[in-house]
Amino acid sequence: METRSFLAIASVERTGSTLLCSILRGTHLAGTPIEYLNIQTKNFERIRNQCGQPKIKFTHRPIARVRKLTGRYPWRDISYFSSTSWRRYLSAIAQQHTTTNGVFGIKMHWNQYKRHMLDMGVDASFWNVPVKWVRITREDELRQAISFVRAAQTESWNSNMATKAEPVYDADAIASALARISNENSDWDVYFAQNNITPLHITYEQLTRDMDATIRRIMSFIETPIDVVPEPQTKKQGDSINKEWAERFLTQYPEHTERTRMWQGLH
Repeated sequence: METRSFLAIASVERTGSTLLCSILRGTHLAGTPIEYLNIQTKNFERIRNQCGQPKIKFTHRPIARVRKLTGRYPWRDISYFSSTSWRRYLSAIAQQHTTTNGVFGIKMHWNQYKRHMLDMGVDASFWNVPVKWVRITREDELRQAISFVRAAQTESWNSNMATKAEPVYDADAIASALARISNENSDWDVYFAQNNITPLHITYEQLTRDMDATIRRIMSFIETPIDVVPEPQTKKQGDSINKEWAERFLTQYPEHTERTRMWQGLH
């Protein structure tokens, strides 16, 4: 399928981007956005096997075999792949995952876009088609940080993944996650400003409060209005623990009060 438009979902971890993209994929008209740039996932491994790219550098193959034998991904980071092979991968995923209306989409956190595109000498213009930027953020950054800490501890990054450990309150980890959220949001701000980009901006709160209207805004933005908004393929993971941790953290660090909104039902 010929790619005629690129939908770039700009995010930071735990903003609801997985929920958002599960709905967009269900439209079959939004370019099948997933984390194609996240090389430490089963999805990447599957797609790499399908398209035969990127290939591991000859010099890295011995260590790659050792890593695979010990149950790890054969690659540790992007340096295991040549830049030429990586570009072939970027071309291949567009060819294979563009939807029938000519849209190709990627969901990418800042660290993925920075390390696996910008640092490799390419950006969103790589596919030589108009780029539609959608940015998703979260108004309640404390809940976002708590969600990140819990996902990292349990290794359950969405509702379809099994929980591998019980979450344990860790104020230092939450503070570190808040700093990371600030830094990566700032990095997106700088990137957009330097490149004169004004993305369509939505929030997790808007998405969960009025999913239908939010998805329609995005589909209209990419010039593909739809009749019916599909159901999401993932669910919100928040529960009472998130609220308890937020209250506990603010008791210890009240200076972060402005980074949360403690209303009922927000996770």
